[in-house]
Amino acid sequence: MISLALSRAVEATLPAVPGPLDRPISEVVGTVAYLAAPRARAAVRSNLAVVSSGSASARRVFVGQVRHYLETFRLLRLTPERLLRMVDVRGWAGLAQAHARGKGVVLASAHLGPVVLCGQILAARGLDVAVLVEAKSDELGRLIDRARSAMGIRAVDTRSAMGIGRTLLRGGIVGFLADRAVTGVGERVTFFGRETLLPSAHVALALRTGAALLPAFASREGGRLVASIEPELALERTRDRDADVRDGVRRWAAVLERHVARTPEEWSVFEPVWDVPPSEGRNGTR
Repeated sequence: MISLALSRAVEATLPAVPGPLDRPISEVVGTVAYLAAPRARAAVRSNLAVVSSGSASARRVFVGQVRHYLETFRLLRLTPERLLRMVDVRGWAGLAQAHARGKGVVLASAHLGPVVLCGQILAARGLDVAVLVEAKSDELGRLIDRARSAMGIRAVDTRSAMGIGRTLLRGGIVGFLADRAVTGVGERVTFFGRETLLPSAHVALALRTGAALLPAFASREGGRLVASIEPELALERTRDRDADVRDGVRRWAAVLERHVARTPEEWSVFEPVWDVPPSEGRNGTR
């Protein structure tokens, strides 16, 4: 009951919060979350110690995540036209070319920057898009999924292989956030010079269906939101499918590493990405 009431209050109020208030609200709420979540704080610190040599602020990651949520809820009242004016898109020609082949497109992204908001440009431009999401058991989580779907993007449970396959068969687009192996399934590859488990479903799906695999990322540049679509990832297709998947994940990791290194404080991952000793990641971070 409390969760339902909170969800309704959030849905009624947060989409109407004026944009200029995002920063001060994010600073306050993000700092409180940073102080109140020791386990997540330690995970962020350990991750930043690897990706930024300890120079980035863990608190800024929490602040940034609150801002992402505020922007996500605003989608409930945002029009496609307004959204398209807000986001600068780079690399659209490559996506359009891949999409025109008719075999579907797998877009691989990460919990980096305003990814939910920028990702809406696909539906705002009239494309058939499904995004893989974890099943939600609470009202607030379901509200977040409703906001993500406000422009017409379909949220598909990660366990629904049928929903994913149908989208690609129609020549549509399936989006993955491929920087966390949530299910424990993936490939161990080198990422920032250290081995870790990264998801492999996006690579395996592209190989199995013939869909194009394109990395895509969101970022902020000054006061503008930027959606950057990378060139299609070249995938080896040999008789050794397992080796092809591993090679594809390695190629994806190299692209992902470049974007995370550019804006580490925008990387909103609150679980340890690498197995590190407890003492690591706690020095030199703020």
